[in-house]
Amino acid sequence: MGPTIRRLDQSAPATYAFSWTGFYAGVHAGLATGGGEGELKGAPWTHTDVDLDGAIYGGQVGYNYQMGSAVIGIEGTFSGASIDGNSSCFLLNVLNCKGEVDWTATIVGRLGYAMDRAMIYALGGVAWAELNADVSFLGESISSKETHVGWVAGLGVEYALSDRVSAKLEYNHMDFGSETHRLDGVIPIRAEAEVDTIKLGINVKLTN
Repeated sequence: MGPTIRRLDQSAPATYAFSWTGFYAGVHAGLATGGGEGELKGAPWTHTDVDLDGAIYGGQVGYNYQMGSAVIGIEGTFSGASIDGNSSCFLLNVLNCKGEVDWTATIVGRLGYAMDRAMIYALGGVAWAELNADVSFLGESISSKETHVGWVAGLGVEYALSDRVSAKLEYNHMDFGSETHRLDGVIPIRAEAEVDTIKLGINVKLTN
């Protein structure tokens, strides 16, 4: 009788590869710091700087598409904001100038590098914000709100906690550009602001 030949089962469970492809939605919150500038139009000697700080909180929706380790996507955000600051300003610094960011919104492209459930990414795109400029003296104030349009760039890292839920840490720099405000609809001033944010977010993957 010849030797017994045993066949070994060479099959093994297939390795599951996480995919970032799909639509998602989520929420975020974080801290903000930055600065604003303003001056009466045509009067550069009235230039005033205002330090800004506060918080943001809001939501995001987006879509990712993964090709190998590369992930490309688009994302829109809207954030309520409590970001403000004030400074003595204008004529002999007897006035008080206050700058305030009431909300921000962005539409960005994202480019990421995936390492299974972890992803690092960069982003860039368009940013909007509503800025409020206020000038007061002896308790009386005049103000103006305008929507500014500028740009945003940032970096982040995201980790999939499960097949549907991921958490992210993200840094953004937003420059809202310069716009003309008219205090009480009459007095023209030039105002601008830049803000840096660090935020934590949670995303829920909606589709594959």
